[in-house]
Amino acid sequence: MRLLQNFTIRMVMLTILGLFCLLWSGVGLYSVHALSEVSEGNDIDRHLVRQMTVLSQGNDQYFRFVTRLSRAMDVKIGGGTPDFAPARQSLENMRQKLEEMKALSPGPMNPDISREVLSNWQALLEKGVVPQMQLAQQGSLTAWSEHASTVTPALSRAFGASAERFSHEAGAMLDNTRVMVDGKTYTIRILLITAVILGIAILIFTDRYLVAMMVKPLERIRQQFQRIAQGDLSQPIEALGRNCVGRLVPLLRAMQDSLREAVSTIRAGSDNIWRGATEISTGNNDLSSRTEEQAAALEETAASMEQLTATVKMNAEHARQASQLADAA
Repeated sequence: MRLLQNFTIRMVMLTILGLFCLLWSGVGLYSVHALSEVSEGNDIDRHLVRQMTVLSQGNDQYFRFVTRLSRAMDVKIGGGTPDFAPARQSLENMRQKLEEMKALSPGPMNPDISREVLSNWQALLEKGVVPQMQLAQQGSLTAWSEHASTVTPALSRAFGASAERFSHEAGAMLDNTRVMVDGKTYTIRILLITAVILGIAILIFTDRYLVAMMVKPLERIRQQFQRIAQGDLSQPIEALGRNCVGRLVPLLRAMQDSLREAVSTIRAGSDNIWRGATEISTGNNDLSSRTEEQAAALEETAASMEQLTATVKMNAEHARQASQLADAA
């Protein structure tokens, strides 16, 4: 955490969020890719299963044809009237399955194996089953029996061998696809679990980082402001790194120093004012004393003047009386 003190919170948070987004983007992209491959594997499975189903149904229709035609020929040999409709229905179904198989081929199957199956199936149908049906309906019993025992079985064995190779190859492809799907599913599961664990770890780390880089430093700054508000300018705040919050510390220190200088200046000015006021008060007291002394002296002077005035008046009265006496004499 101490190393991260020298990086801005924005940069660290962007890095954390970038790693988080990169993590889940990678998980998402791989999951999409893996799910795409799983979907392709499922498509391959469905296609192969469909081909194997059609091949099995075509083979089943061939054996149904042979069985139903044999029953009809047994009736014909016995002198009865054979019913070839079920055999014809099986023949038609076999032809339809061949066309359906052609529409599905080659698909994900090996093209050579697919061509071999279609070629042997076509040969069995055109050279074995159809002529055998025609001989059963229109030809002699000997020709039908010879064809049914020599031509058709060889074509059937060739078709069966190619169908077996097709089924074996399809089974191997299905196994490989299932292994791939299981592997991708397991990998996605492990990847998602790992991503969730890493996401929780990133969340916890982000919370601890914000507490260490924002909550606690801001609480220290708040406490410092509280001490300043209470008048304590003597406690310096410790350095908090060079991140967004740490850059406030030099400004707070400068403000605290400025306040300390301002308070010192104000205190010195107050002391000077107090001393000046004291001196003025002392001068005022001296001036008041001198004024009182001068007032007393003025009062004494006034009393003397009043006495002098009274004496002058008395002298004037005496002079007037003397003048009157002189006039009377």
